[in-house]
Amino acid sequence: MTYREMYELALSKLSPKIYGDYFSGGFVSAVLEGANGKYYTGVNLDLACGLGFCAERSAAAQMFTDGERTVRRIVCVNKDGVLLTPCGSCREFLSLLSPENAGTKFLLSLEDEKEITLKELLPLPWDQRK
Repeated sequence: MTYREMYELALSKLSPKIYGDYFSGGFVSAVLEGANGKYYTGVNLDLACGLGFCAERSAAAQMFTDGERTVRRIVCVNKDGVLLTPCGSCREFLSLLSPENAGTKFLLSLEDEKEITLKELLPLPWDQRK
């Protein structure tokens, strides 16, 4: 799947909605390409109590359920179609799923397919194992 196709898939999964005073979701969507060649999608859930989660972790949970821990590429978009990089929590989450995820590529620009790796975003892990 090309980055353009991943981007379009991410856009198709967006479903922004406010469900009440304490719950909203679908404002951010992510597509992960696993090392197994499969694609996994997820959207964010925001809960007032702080127990929500990001689109990247939603997609990663599907990937893990499928027996995969290594991510090749990620495309993440907000409700306006703007490309996003993962928050600090998602960066750490992905790095702990598998050491191989240091090479995971995040799309920064669709036009020139500019990428950045997880290692570049998280150069000094807290446990100093790398």
